[in-house]
Amino acid sequence: MKKAAMGFSLLIVILCSAAFAYSGEIGSHSLDKLMELSGLNKQVAEFPGMVRAGVEHTRQQGSTIPDAEFDAVVNSIGDAFQPSDILRAIRAEVKKSLSEAEAETLMSWYESALGKKITKAEEEASTPAAFKEMMSDAESLLADQERVGIANTLDELTHSTDRAIQIGENAEMAVFTALSKAINPEKPVPVEAFKSQMSAQKQQIRTETKQMVTISSVYTYKDIDISSLKKYIEFNERPNTQKFNNSVMKGMDAAFNQAIDNLAASMATAFKEKHKR
Repeated sequence: MKKAAMGFSLLIVILCSAAFAYSGEIGSHSLDKLMELSGLNKQVAEFPGMVRAGVEHTRQQGSTIPDAEFDAVVNSIGDAFQPSDILRAIRAEVKKSLSEAEAETLMSWYESALGKKITKAEEEASTPAAFKEMMSDAESLLADQERVGIANTLDELTHSTDRAIQIGENAEMAVFTALSKAINPEKPVPVEAFKSQMSAQKQQIRTETKQMVTISSVYTYKDIDISSLKKYIEFNERPNTQKFNNSVMKGMDAAFNQAIDNLAASMATAFKEKHKR
């Protein structure tokens, strides 16, 4: 069971600020338009399928997670990772963080030729089919040192690895606690022992997470020329872009943590019923 919880963070990974002067709260129309132009609506819609693809990939790599636990994850994903819930959380954070003027600046970039090209690449890379292709090409993607360097810069700007690790740790603890209570309801959950095990694997988890984030980034932007990617880095260095990215990730973090709790509870129920038989 511990291996199931420790490995769960990789499934979540596979799925991966300075402020300007206030000038009026972002309007609903601009918020709708920004969510669409940035590609968030389409990318989030693919989350359930991406998590399922992550589960399948982990299993193909010879995971030691028992069949019953894999089945419980797969059967619970659809209910836990609802795109509408994730988008609602993101919208709430963006609305709190951005002004109308900041949104207008962002939308101007997303409506540019490069902005549209970047968004299209991100949308196309967020499907289960793209994930499978990405994993099969992982070795060649990592061999492109120039693009790996760009991926590392984008990671530093968006803190993707750090956020993925934090979500993964939350997932591990939630799943482990839920399963422990379901299987041994009369016994206290050995939280400290589990935290110790997590700590022992911390460096390995960081290395694996960083590699997945890099592979994903190189794959996503593989057809975009280096000069354009450097301009994309400049866009991500802007204070209003960082503000937008931070609000998106904050909303996504909250939604993912809630989804993880829902998934853990659903898995626990499934295991509890199984052990009654």
